[in-house]
Amino acid sequence: MIVTKRHALVLKKLYEKGEEFSVREWEAFDRETLWHLELAGLVKPVGVEMYDLTFAGNILGELLTEMIREGVLKDPKEWDDSFRWIGSEVISMIRYSKLARSMVRGEIAKALEERGFVKEGNFTPYAYTLDEVYYASHPRLIVSSKLAEYLRKMVEGPGESSTLPVGGDELLQLEAMRMIAFSVPKSDIYALTGLGQQIRAALRKGLLVTDELVLDELVLDTVAKAYEGNQLSDFERNVLLERGLIDWTGELHPMAEHLYLAWKIYKKGPYLMTPAFQISEDEARLLEVIDKLWKRHEKEEDVFPELKQIEKEVDWEWKRKDLTVKLALYNLEGFGLLRSREHRHGARRTLVYELTSYGEEVLEDQRKNLRSVTAVGVKSITMTKKEFAAPNVEWYEQARREGLVSDAAPTSSGHLYTRLSVEVERKPLITGTEMKVLRKVPYKAGVFIEDMILSEEERTALDSLEAKNLVEILPTNVATLTEAGQLMKRSLSAVPDDVEVPVTPLVVRLLQAIRKHGGLQMREKRIRINPESWKVIEKELNVDPETLNNTILLARISKLITEDALTEAGVAFLQAVDELARKEYPWVEF
Repeated sequence: MIVTKRHALVLKKLYEKGEEFSVREWEAFDRETLWHLELAGLVKPVGVEMYDLTFAGNILGELLTEMIREGVLKDPKEWDDSFRWIGSEVISMIRYSKLARSMVRGEIAKALEERGFVKEGNFTPYAYTLDEVYYASHPRLIVSSKLAEYLRKMVEGPGESSTLPVGGDELLQLEAMRMIAFSVPKSDIYALTGLGQQIRAALRKGLLVTDELVLDELVLDTVAKAYEGNQLSDFERNVLLERGLIDWTGELHPMAEHLYLAWKIYKKGPYLMTPAFQISEDEARLLEVIDKLWKRHEKEEDVFPELKQIEKEVDWEWKRKDLTVKLALYNLEGFGLLRSREHRHGARRTLVYELTSYGEEVLEDQRKNLRSVTAVGVKSITMTKKEFAAPNVEWYEQARREGLVSDAAPTSSGHLYTRLSVEVERKPLITGTEMKVLRKVPYKAGVFIEDMILSEEERTALDSLEAKNLVEILPTNVATLTEAGQLMKRSLSAVPDDVEVPVTPLVVRLLQAIRKHGGLQMREKRIRINPESWKVIEKELNVDPETLNNTILLARISKLITEDALTEAGVAFLQAVDELARKEYPWVEF
C-alpha cells in the first residue's frame, strides 16, 4: 500500500464524491494514480471507465478527511510531492510498535507523529484504523510488460534504495501490490518481498512477454491448477503456453514453481516468521578441529574428537566469553552442525562429535572466509520474505560485513545461512543467562531492549536467543517472544535460578525419546516411562553411561522429568521444540 500526495488528493476527491465516478475525462497522470490505488485494493472498476471505492478505500478516505478536519494532518494540497503518508515503512512501524504496547520512541515516533499516527509517544486512534485498513484491503496482482522489464533489471535486495533503477511509476506499482518494502524509518534500504522475489525469479528464468499483460491473478490461478494436477481447459492451456510455462506435452517449465509459490503467498498469506542463525569464529574453528581429529583417527585409533582431545587442540585465543568449549560444542549440536554419539575405544566409552552435512557446508564456507555470522546478518535476508519488511541500515551493513550481502543481493554465503536457518533441526542449548533473559521478555507483548536493563553478558544472550528463533528483535529495537519462545519460557518457569545450563541438545534428545517410547497419561498431562522403555531410550540416545546419567539428572533438576515421567513442563518444552521445527511454505531458491 502506498499513499503519497498524488494518491491522497485522488482518494479525498473520490471519498467526498461519495458515489461511482467516471474517469473518461481524467488526464493520464490522474489515471496512473488511480491505477496505483486499484492495485492497492482501494478502488475497483465497476463499468466502462467507471470506478468506486472498495470497503478499505472508503475507510481510508474517511480516515484521511477526519484527520484533516481535526487538524492532525495538513490538506494534501500542502504536502511535499515526495511525502509518503503511507508506505511499507509506515505499516512496519505501526505493526512493530503495536508489539510494544503501542509505545513509540525516537525516530520512529517522529516519523509517525509527522503522519498523525502518534502523539506524545503513543498511538493515536488513527494508527489502529490504518492497521485495520491494511488488513481489510487485498491488493491486485497485475504485471505489465513494462513492469516485468523493470523487475528483470532490478536486484532483489536487500540493498540501498538509491541503487534502484530509474523508472517511471514502477516502484509505486510494486509497493501498491506489496511486492517491495522499504526500511524504517526513512526507506533507506529496499527489498523485494517474498511475492516480489518469486515473480522476479520466474521472469528471469524465461517467463515470456508476448503482449501488454504478462501476469495477473488469472495466470497465477491457472499455474496453481496445473501444478496441483488438475485438468486444464483449452483456454487455460493457451494462457500457459503463450508465456512459456508449459510445453506442448503439458509439462510445466521449472519457472512455474516460482509462480506456484507466489500464488500461495498471494492467496493464502505471506511468510510470518523471521528465522535466524549464528556461528561464532571460535565455533567455526571447532568444526575444523573435529574434522582434523577424525582424519587423524584413520591412522591413529586413540585420536578422536572427544571433549578432552578437542580442548587440547584449541590453541588460539578463545573469544566467546559466554561459552566454554564444552558449551560451544553443545551449541553447534543445537544448531544442527554437529551430532554427538558414543565411541568405544577398548574398554573406554566416551562421547564424540562428528559433523553433519550442514556442518560440512558451514566448514567449507568458513574455510574461505573465517568470521562470525550473527542473527542480525542472517535475518537481514530472511525478513525480506515477509510482506512489508526490509532491514534497517545498521542490520544491512552488518550483513555486508559478514559477507552475506553484496551488490544488493544475498551472496552464496548469505543463501547458505538463510537456508540453514530454515532447514536445520534445532535442539537448542539454553544457558542459565539465556533463561533469565527469556524471563525478562513479556509473554505476549514486546519490550524495548533499553528497558530490559541488560548486562553485556545478558545482551549477548538475547542475541543468542534470537538466533535460536525463541526471540525476535524488531527494527524498532523491541524484543518479542516467538511462538516457540512463549512455550520455552513456560516450560522453564520452574527451573531454579542457580542452574547454570538448564537444557542441552542431549536433554532435548532424551525428552524426544521419552515421548516416543513412553505412554501418555491424559488426566495427569504426563508421559509415563516403564522400566522396559528406559532400555529402548538408552539405546536410541546412543551415548556413554556417564553422559546418559548426567543428562537424566539435568532433565530432573530442570523439572522436565521425574523418576518415571515426562512432566507437564517437559511436554511444553517439546511443544516448543516442535514449534521450532514448524515450516512455512518451502522457499524456492533462484
